[in-house]
Amino acid sequence: MSLPTIAEAIRGATSRLIAVGIPSDEAPIEARSIVRSACGFSPEQLLANHAETLPQSAFKHLERLLTRRETREPLAYILGKTEFYGRMFDIDNRALIPRPETEMLIDLCIEFANSYNVQHPKVCDIGTGSGIIAVTLANEMPTARLTAIDIDVDALELAKSNAAKHDADVEFKLEDATGQRIAWNYNILISNPPYIMSEALNELQPEVRDWEPRRALDGGADGMDILRPLIRSLPTLLCQDNLAAAFIEIDPPVADSCMAVARETLPDADIQIHLDFAGLERVLVILSD
Repeated sequence: MSLPTIAEAIRGATSRLIAVGIPSDEAPIEARSIVRSACGFSPEQLLANHAETLPQSAFKHLERLLTRRETREPLAYILGKTEFYGRMFDIDNRALIPRPETEMLIDLCIEFANSYNVQHPKVCDIGTGSGIIAVTLANEMPTARLTAIDIDVDALELAKSNAAKHDADVEFKLEDATGQRIAWNYNILISNPPYIMSEALNELQPEVRDWEPRRALDGGADGMDILRPLIRSLPTLLCQDNLAAAFIEIDPPVADSCMAVARETLPDADIQIHLDFAGLERVLVILSD
């Protein structure tokens, strides 16, 4: 059997991905990523070698990668890496794959610290998962003191690995933030918790529904199983002596419930919902002094 050229391999991979339901506008991009990974090429090398024959070793590797993607396993898990806020992170099925909208949490956090001149802020990332939020903030806000907590020991190991990869100074803790009873006094709390209503999980794309950790997705019947106790814990999590802020990613269907719990818990706080780029209610923002 004659081996295809790299250009032919990309076209063939694209067709196979479309055949299993990958959107036609995404399939060519994924196909190039898969072929590039199989060959060990940079983007520039892939472009420069389009007419070259695919090496035998790369052909076998490509087939393994494509076979996995045809099961709708997420590409990020297959490649073992994903980009977030301009950095590459290791990722696998111990944690959720970061979404682009989660980058808004980073922007809002930095904007708060700069706008209110918060010096050396104590920042806590609750439900850190792969550690992408905490590690990013540690690099973007070098004077901050970062703590990242999770109740999943395996996810924390992945987060620690990402912190080491990016030389980020983060303290990791295996803990349930909503179960504590002592004051933690953080200037900034940031979180991307489970928030999807249980009945909606089966409607998600197979990459999410069948492959990402359900524990990190399922927010219970009303989507508030984690959000409700997390918001109610804010008076003991946030600093009481100075202005403090919480930035919590949410699902649009639970926005009203989040606002209601936040107003009941912190009636004197400035509470808002920040919209994402699609105009959807995405981040619960709470400023408390």
